[in-house]
This record gives sequence, C-alpha cells and structure tokens, in this order.
Amino acid sequence: MESMHVTVIVPTYGNRKSIFRLFDSLKLQTYKDFHVLLIYKEKEGMKEILEGIKDYSGIEIELITQRKGRFEEALNIAYGKADGELGLNTDDDAHAEKNWIEEHVGFHRKHEKAGIATGKVIEEGRESFLSKLLNEQKWRMNKHTIIDRPIDAKFSNYGMYIGRSGMLVDTGRKTNGMRTFKMHGVNMSWKREALEGFKLPCYTKAGGRNEAAAALEALKRGYEPVWFNSGITYHPRQESDSRSTSITSIPKVLTAESVLFSYYVSEYTDYNVRIDTLKLRARIDDFIARMMTIGRNKGYSIGLDIALEAIEKKWKPERVRLKLIESLNGT
Repeated sequence: MESMHVTVIVPTYGNRKSIFRLFDSLKLQTYKDFHVLLIYKEKEGMKEILEGIKDYSGIEIELITQRKGRFEEALNIAYGKADGELGLNTDDDAHAEKNWIEEHVGFHRKHEKAGIATGKVIEEGRESFLSKLLNEQKWRMNKHTIIDRPIDAKFSNYGMYIGRSGMLVDTGRKTNGMRTFKMHGVNMSWKREALEGFKLPCYTKAGGRNEAAAALEALKRGYEPVWFNSGITYHPRQESDSRSTSITSIPKVLTAESVLFSYYVSEYTDYNVRIDTLKLRARIDDFIARMMTIGRNKGYSIGLDIALEAIEKKWKPERVRLKLIESLNGT
C-alpha cells in the first residue's frame, strides 16, 4: 500500500521542560514517513531549544518563525504550510506512544469519511481526591441536553454536539469511532482535503474551541469528526489558558471562550444561534462556576456579554479579541 505522508504540527512558545521529550518520542515512531513543522516565536529560551533540536538528525524538521499573533495565527500558519496527505497536531508539552502516527494513519485509511479525528489522551500527574470526585460528575452537573438541544438534528448522536446556544454540549458518551466535536488539539489528525485552505478567524486569546471550528469546516466539506480509542499521546495534568484539569479552578479565559464559540457558529456557519438559549445556558454555567471555582470564575458572564454584542453588531474577529482581552484584564 502506498505510504501516506504526514505533517506533524507543533506550535511552541519555549517549553524547554518537555519539548525534547516530545522529539524523543517522535524519533521512536514506528511510522517513518513524516516531517515536523515547528512553529515558534523568537523569545527567551528559544535559542537553546533550536540548538537542541539539531541533535534529532533522523527527523525532518521545518522551523517556522511566527512574527505576530497568538495561537490561532500559529495554527493558520500550520494549515497553510502542511503538505502531507495527513496533518497531525500536538503540543510541545506532550509525548506520544511509538505507534502514534501509525495508528492515526491506519484509522484514516480505514475510515474514508473521517476528515478529522482525535485519538486517546492520557493525562499524567496526581489529582486530588476532591478534583477527581468533581471531575467524574462534571458532565452530569453541566448536563445541558434538555435545555440546549442540537443546533442540527444530525448532531443528536454525537458524543459532544453543538447546541442551539452555539456552545458545545457534552453528553458524557464516549465510544470508539463515535462522531463528536470533542476534539483534542494535543492529539488531532486531519485529511489534507478536509482542511486545505482553512483559516481560523482570530477572535480569541488562547485559541479556545479551535478544534471544534476545524471539525465544522471538515463537516462542511462532507467529512466527519470522530474520536477513536488509540493513537495515544500523554499530556501533563496541569492548568493552562487553553485547558482545565479541575472544575474547581477553571481559567477565566477558558470559560469565556467556551461561550464565545457561539460567535463563531453565528458568524462563520449557516446555523442560527438561539439567543434565548445562549443566555440561559451561559447563565447556568456562570452560576455553577461561581459556586464551584476557587476564584469565583466570572468567565461565562464575560463571554456572554461579548458574544451578545458581537453577534448583534456583526463585529470583526479582531474587535472581539480586543474586547475579550480588555474584559479579562479588568477582572
């Protein structure tokens, strides 16, 4: 069978603690027909990283300097530069099983209609008893399937779907091969034709829900977004602006951007967001967050206020981002 060339995409902002572990795992890959796009900003510590990467002579690495912008701009560079039949995204603080690339390639070969797929992510590190207890119940506490029905009837059997609010709804279901919008950027592969020429509108601070936006694009082109129970990457259990490990300490930017995804759905798809449902959904999330989070998280209310105005007034993405950063800095 003809080999499928893979572009592995790694945006980095100088994570010296773990990026070499990622490249160690790439060097051990059983599938060899791949090259790496390393997208970086020139900042303190990058010189050391770039020098260290020269030691990985067995891996083809293309270095791309990101002159401006944030995470969405980095991904847009990657979508424009990736020339493999398959793109495979990961993070600079992750590392992969030796058959990671091979299993993603195998899955896409077997499933022609899978345009974008997310593999299994294993979190490393200790979790407190309280966080574990709350996280196990999180989807039940945030179960919005009654008040926030799918915006499209064909999403009714998705593990995570887009609701009428324009926000994501997690049903708690997760089976191998299930269609879902619960994509993990640390372990996400896509057929070139499913995203070729795609560009994210740069409206967030941390890139929240960029994976779901890409999944929507693939869906528009006749492909499906799916999750499969292999192709493993390992990711440290730690808080960041783009992910949360505990319901008790969710970053404000993460909650704000989860609501702001309604702006993307409203402005960049053919779906009509129901504003009444968006208000109800965000306010319920806001109430839960204020009760459960240590810092009395106000991100949902920030995201709702911006989303409502941005949708009504048809704001450009750069204005949405500016307002988001101003609002987050002011709280």
